[in-house]
Amino acid sequence: MVTCTQISKDALIVGRWYAGRGRNANIGMWNGEDFLVLAEVGQKVGPGPREWVKSWGVKREPYFQADGGCFQPFKMVDMGTVSVPQGEGGYALEMSFDSSPESGP
Repeated sequence: MVTCTQISKDALIVGRWYAGRGRNANIGMWNGEDFLVLAEVGQKVGPGPREWVKSWGVKREPYFQADGGCFQPFKMVDMGTVSVPQGEGGYALEMSFDSSPESGP
């Protein structure tokens, strides 16, 4: 098992996905300002407290710091790469992932 600490904000890479702890989800993509997470969103359709229509959408979660924010990134997610180039036989039938010890499980 690998134990990770929160990744510093200046070490985050725009466009990469991170596993962590958030208010609405535990996987988020860093856009340079906030983490974008998939979460249940709602739209109020009436005056009552339960009158909502729910669906799935993207929510923004700021980087967690002592003074605010809600997403704590702990590990970059290895999204893999397609092993066979596009246009060649067997394209997209397998992917390669980093298996170096420092990348963790």
